[in-house]
Amino acid sequence: MQNNLIKRITFSVLVVAAIIVVYAEIFSWSMTIFENRDVTFPQALQVVVESLTTSGYGGFSPWESDFLNYFVLIMNLTGVLLVFIAFPVFFLPFLKGALEKSPPTTVSKKGHVIICSYSTHAEVLIKELVSRSQDYVIIESGKERAKDLYKSGLEVLLGNPELESTLEAAGLTHAKTVVLNSTTDKNISILFSIRDLHKSVRIIAVLDDEEMEKYYKLAGADSTISPRQLIGKSLAVQVPAILINDSVTIDNSIELIEIDIEEGSELCDQSIGEAHLLDSFGINIIGAWQNGTFQSPVSPDLILKSKLRLLVAGERDELAKLNKKAEATIRRFVRNKVLIVGFGLSGKAAFSVLKTKSIEVKIIDIRDKEGVHIVGDIRDTKTLQEAGIADASAMIITIQDDTIALFATLLARSMNNKTHIIVRANNIENVKKLYNAGADYVQSLATVSGRMLASHIFEDETSLAAEKQINLVQLPAGNLSGTTLAKSNVRAVTGCTILAVIREGEKISALDPESFQFRDQDEVIVAGTDESIRQFQEMYVD
Repeated sequence: MQNNLIKRITFSVLVVAAIIVVYAEIFSWSMTIFENRDVTFPQALQVVVESLTTSGYGGFSPWESDFLNYFVLIMNLTGVLLVFIAFPVFFLPFLKGALEKSPPTTVSKKGHVIICSYSTHAEVLIKELVSRSQDYVIIESGKERAKDLYKSGLEVLLGNPELESTLEAAGLTHAKTVVLNSTTDKNISILFSIRDLHKSVRIIAVLDDEEMEKYYKLAGADSTISPRQLIGKSLAVQVPAILINDSVTIDNSIELIEIDIEEGSELCDQSIGEAHLLDSFGINIIGAWQNGTFQSPVSPDLILKSKLRLLVAGERDELAKLNKKAEATIRRFVRNKVLIVGFGLSGKAAFSVLKTKSIEVKIIDIRDKEGVHIVGDIRDTKTLQEAGIADASAMIITIQDDTIALFATLLARSMNNKTHIIVRANNIENVKKLYNAGADYVQSLATVSGRMLASHIFEDETSLAAEKQINLVQLPAGNLSGTTLAKSNVRAVTGCTILAVIREGEKISALDPESFQFRDQDEVIVAGTDESIRQFQEMYVD
């Protein structure tokens, strides 16, 4: 920006100088021709400058000839025009730059998280950090991007994270954790710079490829996460044909699991109250996904529509009974074929899960590479027809471009309204669009990676269900001591569900709402969204 301003100033000075010289020559010539008076060039320059600045004309006015009167008027107008041009071109940018706040190049923080470069992964992570009152700073090398982030209210430091001076300015020696969120080459370079300054600070790296993990470990990273592979495996688990309980074990008797409500099942089109889910199965309903929106807690009046997904906690046997009730009683097609669109890291991870099952898998990719069965554009009807979309039970879309995924979802849904469409969203804002296009399940890459990072940073809390957009945290019972679940009414007040209590090292999951009483040293395993967990902490822990 500074170089552009200098160029503009130089060009403008030359233009103004040229105008003055040309006008001076014309004035000198016209005085001789029309007024019969000789004027020296310095005198002509004086008159031109006085005319352009509208400050006077010395002893040469008035003029008898119309030409000179018109010419002086033109010089006056030129001067005014130059002022109007100069103000927006020079003065406004200068004033804007002077008044505009720039991101700092040094910060004074302690116990904070340093995030090396901003991304969609970092966006979700920052929301997690803010919800838990964890201080942070983003190191961003791009000046304009750093300015935009700073204007949006984020904690940003302008600098190159590969330089030790920048890391020192970010307070590395007092930091809690450093998150590496850039390209592999840049991350490794930052790693070495960090370890030269601080041997023990915790470093977490986001991997594009699991195979690079060994290099990060050798360079000094404490932890690594690979969200693309994780999300690929997670999407494969959503295929209805696979008999996998996508669950999180809380202890030997209680689990957290997602259950889809299928068309034609016993539960379909009933409300939670009408289905007697809470009293008949002895479960806790944490929340529900419907059309891409997660609702927690849920009302007993919620209608269990087809494709609604419940997140429930309970004993394995009870969950199995509930899952059976949610399945359709009549199967109109055989679930034996799955299409995977996109054979990158996520696609390969999904295939690694599916290939061990008795199921036919076909891989579609835009490029011809090993393992790909059909090469073609997924937005082309012929590609889907060749892949066998008509009799496919499920379709997993894991491609880089969300817009193409949106078109692919629309096309696939129009060609087979029964197939189970599972999509990876690269940007959070596209999740809703993909659901509207006809997807049955959408998982955000940024959400998964952001929550994975949060679960590594907060080692004192157990964020077990990062990929489920829900948190499981272990917290002190605090102000709940002496009360019961019924009396405290935690779920109605905060939106959280208490799943188990840890008392003297043992987990208690059979909690009678009326009789079980919390004690001072108890800890509770709580399930809820970021906001509900924060409310629980404010009310009972802080």
